[in-house]
Amino acid sequence: MPNTFKKLWVDDERPIPDDSWDRAYSFHEAVLKLELLQYAEVSLDHDLASFYGNTEMTGYDIVKWLVQRKMDGLYVPSSCKVHSANPIGVVNMQHLIDRYLS
Repeated sequence: MPNTFKKLWVDDERPIPDDSWDRAYSFHEAVLKLELLQYAEVSLDHDLASFYGNTEMTGYDIVKWLVQRKMDGLYVPSSCKVHSANPIGVVNMQHLIDRYLS
């Protein structure tokens, strides 16, 4: 399936920066889109108000999922950014991005 969007914005509250972005509101929606489409860039919020049972699924979980995909030899976006206001979440996510996805 061709991807008409080159960038994926993952955030449950903030609006997309402009029309060049596709959007995912939750962990599950982001993972589905990232499995189906080849985005060049993804920008992630940490706190997504997304749950799997009683477990909160955050932007950090998406980064871990992307790292595993890369380790498995599957496609991951060439650019992964964080736009979260959660300072500890930003540090944790950026650490994984710098170590495994840069």
